[in-house]
Amino acid sequence: MSGLSFLLLAFATCSTGQFIKVRDISARYTDGPDQKFYGCCDFEKDACGWKDISKDGFRWRLEKANINSIPGVDHTTGTPWGQVMHVEGKNPGIFSKAVLEFSFPQHTALACHINFWYHLHDPIGISSHFALSLDTYGSSVVLWEIKQGQTSGWVNTAVGIGNRPEGTKLLFSVKPTYIGTQDIMMDDITLMDCAEGDIPAGSEKLSCDFERDTCGWYLDQSANLTWERTKGQNPFDNQGPGHDQTTGSGYYMFVATKRDSKPSQTARLISYPQRSKCVSFWYHIYGASIGSLRFISKNTNGTETVVWTRAGTQGNKWRFADLSFATNDSPVQFIFEAILGGTDGSIALDEVQVWSSINGSCPPERECTFQSSLCGLEPDPAADFPWVRITGMQAAGSSSPSKDHTLGTDQGYYMSAQLWDRPSASQSRMATRFYEPNLESEECWMFWYHMRGRDVGMLNVYLHASHNPQVTLWSRSGDHGEWWRPGRATVISPLSPYQIVFEAVAGEGQVMDIAIDDLSVLNGRCPPYGLCDFEMDLCYWVSSALSVRSVDWSWTSGVSASKFAPQVDHTTNSKLGHYMAFDTKHNADEQTAYLQSELMQPVDQACLEFWYHMDMWNSIDKLTLTVYVNESGTLHFLWNQTGAQGRVWHKITLDYGASEEYQLVFEAKRPPRDEGVIALDDIYFRESVSCADMITTTLAPTTNPITPPASSMDCSFEEGLCDWVQESEHGFSWTRQQGLQVDTSNKGLLYDHTIGNKHGFYLALNMSGDKDFETAVLSVSVNIQASTMCVGFWYFMLGPSVAKLDLVVKMKTTESVVWTRSGTEAAEWLKAQVTVSLVDTQRLKFTGSRNAKSDGFIALDDVRVTRGACEDHSPCGFESSSLCGFDQDISDNTHWLRVNGSTGHVDHTYRTQMGHSMALLGKELLKPETAHLLTPAYSKTTESCLQFWYWLSAGSGDSLSVHVYLNGELGSALLSLSGAPSTGWEVAEVTVSSPAKFRVTFKATLSPDQESFILLDDVSLRNGACLPTGSCDFESGLCTRVNSDLDDHDWVHADGHAGGPLTDHTTHTADALSTAGCSFEEHLCRWIQGSTEDFLWLRKSGPTETVNTGPAGDHTSGTGIYLYIGSSTLNKRGSVAQLKSPVLPRTGENGYCLKILYHMFGATVGSLKIILHAVESRMSTVVWQRAGSQGNEWHVAQRHVILHETHQILIEASVGGEAGDIAIDDLSFIEGACAPTDGLCDFEEGRCNWEQEVDDDLDWVRGSGNTPVIKIQPNFDHTTNTDSGHYFYMNSSSHVHTGHTARMFSPLFTAGTSQCLHLWYYMSGKDTGTLKVYQEYSNGVHLLLLNQSGEQGELWRFAQTPLPHTGPEYRIIVEGIMGQSEQGTVAVDDVLVSHYPCTGPGHCDFEVNMCSWRNLMAEDDMDWLRNQGNSRAPSTGPSVDHTTKSSIGYYLYVDTTVGHWGNRALLLSEIYPSDNRGQCFTFWYHIYGQNVGTLNLYINNRTLHDNGNKLGYLIWTESGNQGDVWWSASVTIDQIEPFWFVFEYRKGKASEGDVAIDDTQITYTSCNPEPPTTGALSNGQVSGIGIGVAVVVILLVVAIACSTLYMLQWRHSNRGYSTEHHVLGANAVFVLHDREREFIFQDSET
Repeated sequence: MSGLSFLLLAFATCSTGQFIKVRDISARYTDGPDQKFYGCCDFEKDACGWKDISKDGFRWRLEKANINSIPGVDHTTGTPWGQVMHVEGKNPGIFSKAVLEFSFPQHTALACHINFWYHLHDPIGISSHFALSLDTYGSSVVLWEIKQGQTSGWVNTAVGIGNRPEGTKLLFSVKPTYIGTQDIMMDDITLMDCAEGDIPAGSEKLSCDFERDTCGWYLDQSANLTWERTKGQNPFDNQGPGHDQTTGSGYYMFVATKRDSKPSQTARLISYPQRSKCVSFWYHIYGASIGSLRFISKNTNGTETVVWTRAGTQGNKWRFADLSFATNDSPVQFIFEAILGGTDGSIALDEVQVWSSINGSCPPERECTFQSSLCGLEPDPAADFPWVRITGMQAAGSSSPSKDHTLGTDQGYYMSAQLWDRPSASQSRMATRFYEPNLESEECWMFWYHMRGRDVGMLNVYLHASHNPQVTLWSRSGDHGEWWRPGRATVISPLSPYQIVFEAVAGEGQVMDIAIDDLSVLNGRCPPYGLCDFEMDLCYWVSSALSVRSVDWSWTSGVSASKFAPQVDHTTNSKLGHYMAFDTKHNADEQTAYLQSELMQPVDQACLEFWYHMDMWNSIDKLTLTVYVNESGTLHFLWNQTGAQGRVWHKITLDYGASEEYQLVFEAKRPPRDEGVIALDDIYFRESVSCADMITTTLAPTTNPITPPASSMDCSFEEGLCDWVQESEHGFSWTRQQGLQVDTSNKGLLYDHTIGNKHGFYLALNMSGDKDFETAVLSVSVNIQASTMCVGFWYFMLGPSVAKLDLVVKMKTTESVVWTRSGTEAAEWLKAQVTVSLVDTQRLKFTGSRNAKSDGFIALDDVRVTRGACEDHSPCGFESSSLCGFDQDISDNTHWLRVNGSTGHVDHTYRTQMGHSMALLGKELLKPETAHLLTPAYSKTTESCLQFWYWLSAGSGDSLSVHVYLNGELGSALLSLSGAPSTGWEVAEVTVSSPAKFRVTFKATLSPDQESFILLDDVSLRNGACLPTGSCDFESGLCTRVNSDLDDHDWVHADGHAGGPLTDHTTHTADALSTAGCSFEEHLCRWIQGSTEDFLWLRKSGPTETVNTGPAGDHTSGTGIYLYIGSSTLNKRGSVAQLKSPVLPRTGENGYCLKILYHMFGATVGSLKIILHAVESRMSTVVWQRAGSQGNEWHVAQRHVILHETHQILIEASVGGEAGDIAIDDLSFIEGACAPTDGLCDFEEGRCNWEQEVDDDLDWVRGSGNTPVIKIQPNFDHTTNTDSGHYFYMNSSSHVHTGHTARMFSPLFTAGTSQCLHLWYYMSGKDTGTLKVYQEYSNGVHLLLLNQSGEQGELWRFAQTPLPHTGPEYRIIVEGIMGQSEQGTVAVDDVLVSHYPCTGPGHCDFEVNMCSWRNLMAEDDMDWLRNQGNSRAPSTGPSVDHTTKSSIGYYLYVDTTVGHWGNRALLLSEIYPSDNRGQCFTFWYHIYGQNVGTLNLYINNRTLHDNGNKLGYLIWTESGNQGDVWWSASVTIDQIEPFWFVFEYRKGKASEGDVAIDDTQITYTSCNPEPPTTGALSNGQVSGIGIGVAVVVILLVVAIACSTLYMLQWRHSNRGYSTEHHVLGANAVFVLHDREREFIFQDSET
């Protein structure tokens, strides 16, 4: 049939054997005249061009579905007679593979994908490997694969193919399983959207956040690189953004460099043609040699136009771009193109929005690039000539810039004055539209300018307010070279509409021009001229090549910091902050980098200030930083520094002057083969001043009064009613009274506001009455001469049915309520401030109302009236026209409005028509709009709680969200409110955090509607995180809870004096605060120093002076005060500081709970003790103590105190070494016993309902170390670590016998999933017996959970065991069995039933605590510490842990800066049972730094320990610099008795570096298990695979032998590895997996 040409119906969108579209393509026949070659196939007639290319009998066949009883039918017809493609796994060869191939006869379209049905079956469940791959000219890629034994019926799947060239092959392949009967069937292959002209469903959906898929964007498979959809922090090789833009934790599109990346590799994301006009997106471009991101439009004739581009690193942050195509009416394809520039960096894309224009135009661009329009700029008709929008190509041959700033190409547009064609002194002006005044806000107008040529002229920027003369904001003149330079001008919004004017004035030159580009506006004042913190961009600085060996400075941040680079910047002191870095790579060439300022005018005197960071190999590498003044090409030396300067930022100030135009130049130089990093931040040059002038001096005291003069309307009611008078008519009047002796809840308070005790006076109204509409009026005559006054007062409203309190203004003819409250409020004095207009005002009135059902009281105190509007704006109720410093976003089309109650909705602050709130009103809108409201700037914070009130009456598509606004960028939404509208004011709280000064943005999105609106009021920020949603302990108010208005009865905020419960649940006291408690915020309260030596507790805020120890902040708020003892070298080891409480009375019958927050962290922490000192008997008892590091966090210490005599609490802390700060905070005294922990019994308060068995031989006895009954019982408990703490021990005496038992059982526990039993046990002494723990079910069945026996040292050990869920209830039985001597003891303490699963044997990732690992403080010199990688201090461990691979994950490390050469830190494990199967202990370690020391691992057991071997046998060791990476190690354990481990760190010569461990685990298998054997094989199977197995075994043996020889040689030559294997026993076998390389040592002589 060769030579015939037929119509091939291929590449059409087909479904189930039917073709929807027909394409004319030349076709050929295969296997006969009727076999057509289509690709889509139901296999009912033939294979449709799919060919089997298998090499042997294991192949694809076209067969009836009844070839097998399962499934027995095909998918197309659902009958046994339908045909399928089938592979049967009988007698495959060792290299067999069934392959079905289809070759595309022409290229495919972007959205091409394949849909097919398959069925897998294997009776014995061996997984089949079924895959679809694609081969393009010999390059193969797997598109889809599955490894599964069998499916439940026919399964459908769809796989993307994309645009592929002609001749590309699709390959379905199946690998044999060799065992069992393998059946694979396939049916109904459909190729979808593969033809040119096919428009796939959903391709119009270009607005995409990439959370589910790529929407209507498709990967260009013809490019040599592809975009990836990914999520998470730094998805590849520590590259990429730390989060997406949409949610902060979602997906984005991503391209990253690799070590072998080549320049100009390109990835494309392409849409189908659209008629959309407006595009916006967020992008992230970061890395030293990343390349560029371009947005390209492609018209119908295939012409591509670069519309937007960004090249080089743009900082480690998401940035916004918006584009307009409003002038284009034909369909356009959009393309995102990422081009790599080297091997370092990444490009990311998120939150793409594409939509049609509204009224023929897109919203104003946030950044005007002039690529598509003039952005609303209009020429001034009065000017001499206009500005011209032009490209570099159009300007060729002139003196205008050859490239724009946006794209950096001759295709990009900018605005040119074209001065080379203008007469001298002629002017060109263009102006923005008029902007509405933005109250008292400030804006930063940013642009890039280009001024080239001698006598070029001037560029001026003016502020023009209507009906006012122009004000110069910014001006430049002279030749500024070939560079585009940044211009910034601060605009303080005037009181009338205004516009910004750009003016170019021609000079005397002939070859010259002035141009501007990339105009944008940010809220807030511009940074001072000369200051650059590198947070937004490089400001006035350019990395330039002044020599052939020049390299670039990198604009980077601590997130991707290399070995010697700063982990934090100087500006924000965080990983997110940016700086400039000279980050060298090790090679034989000298490297130099130059950072130049813009060209500046001559100056007689100036001051340069900057911060620098220089780190490299100490005393070895000699990198140099030099500062010059460049005048006309001559470099004048100012300053230099050489060598390592430590891992800290240093400040330098330099005076300089210049007689000519000049530039400042920073030169960084690296000699050949040296390595290190030089960094710069916060560069600030100030002209016409000397550095000495910049020293801050103390301000002269002010002579102005601090507070306004008192008014005759002011009254504290201490001496009477002052000028206020009663106006009551019905006997219901205000009562002046003192604090009550007893709180009766309806007559008043225990204390006033002025004095704060029962002796102070206030006014009160009793709400109990028998009539409706009774009012009590208190009034005063207004005698202030001003337009407004501020009325401030304190009020208290409490009770189940409080009516109303109003502030009323009486004018000549009318009265107006200006402020009102009704119902109960929080049980505290509340402050109110009301601004009142004095126009026609005669009297002020406080009116209290009640009715027959009222119950409770209203109180009033400390009224103060001042001239002018109220100025205290916390919270901000928007009552002042200044908006408390809130700002509108200048780039918004519509703005928030300040409205009063006349809109129909009263505010939340005053709750009257007179009050104000901020609003976005649907009736004012013509189209959906978004408006941003920015708070004033807040100081940086770890955690602060933002509270606000809102009223959302809008549709489901409308929303109000909260964002952090940092460095000009809007963060992801912290809280989003949308959907169901609210029926009134509601309160919301959200926790915010920021590493630098920040603002909060309220972002409102609203559609036009007469009834829709969003209101905002009463915004406040407080220290500390918000409580979890729905949580409230009511100690500081009602949190976010409010009483409903639906009834006339309220919930009352009360304490134990209010007639309800005598104590609350939170504190278990009648009073929330105790006079003996102290947070140390103001002073020591009533506590005093008690040390006899000159060593005292110190008050401190923030971190302590000694690095790697002490808290980062206090416990109360994170920014407050705490007490601590310092551990610097000035304080001797063993020095003790003591703090004494006031003398406390004898306790009641129930005593009190003493609570102290403490922090003990550091390598050489001493001890902290709580001592109970009886004053009369002078007896002192240690009731609680801790020693050594307890972790880098605040912990709670609590003790129930019952003492029937006067006493004091003493808190003693001792110095343990140079890194051992100890801190305390938030002391409290709470009536009654301490609140128990759910499921825990520490035996401090009694037996916790544990009972003795009656049929055993011995008893468990509750005892303590200070009342020993037997000599060898523990002398301290585990809970308090003192001899006064309690535990249970097994009583033994001389008359008991071996095997006698003591049993006690717990109360009943309710069974649940994932429960775990924790307990601490003590087994010490000669011939110690056995401890067993059982779980007993209600049916009497016992399950053994724990079995320990023998002497285990004089210490408390930890054990845990899962609690199986096999019945509704159970109890725990603890059984002690007597040993052969009464010289041994068994004890238990701190038994806990946890509702969280146990960790695996030996497993610990250190994320929550140290698990059962502990420091051996009695034997070592320093402690192992638990910490995170985000510490800024040196030698505090790796920057990331191994578990989470992030800076917030935890690990254990040793502070290598502490101690002397040879000092050691010991870490002890729990005891593990032996297992005859063998065990594998794995862990990850990190050893980084020269001469940092040695890490050893020992194994020990009771036999070795009893024979005097304290550590045991050395089974693993590593030393020397292993690099800044985590390594894996595994050790096979073969023990016949229980064993434990000890990690030992031996300090080296150096005092810098990291030694850490993470992720320990024991598995019950050998570290290198032999392959599992299978059942008997048939003769056919044996013969089929026997040869293959033999070959594999031979190759494996050869590989192991070669690898072993090579690795042993490698270790000998490169590492100097030495392990003390001579200490191993002759029969011991240890398999060491070091860095995943395996070494086997079998006895000490091998």
